[in-house]
Amino acid sequence: MPDAIDHEELPPIAKVAWEAYLRMSVTKNTYFEFMQSLDQKYDKGETPSEEENQELAVMLQAHSKTVAEFNEAMRAVEDPDDRTLLLKKMG
Repeated sequence: MPDAIDHEELPPIAKVAWEAYLRMSVTKNTYFEFMQSLDQKYDKGETPSEEENQELAVMLQAHSKTVAEFNEAMRAVEDPDDRTLLLKKMG
């Protein structure tokens, strides 16, 4: 993801949303990568273990939490200019 807009240029409220976005991206990627590994098992006719299913549930819960935090942080960015700057950075 290109970082054409310096983090320091974001107003404080938008920085909070940016950091929440980064955390959300990490949990999404972690969950997605684990899902891909389980997909490989399915392709071989195997099924995930109970431990893998539990791990997947924990990852989904973590991702859901970061999505909620991101949504809350985005709602706090009320200024249209700040929001546009943030969206460009995420873009």
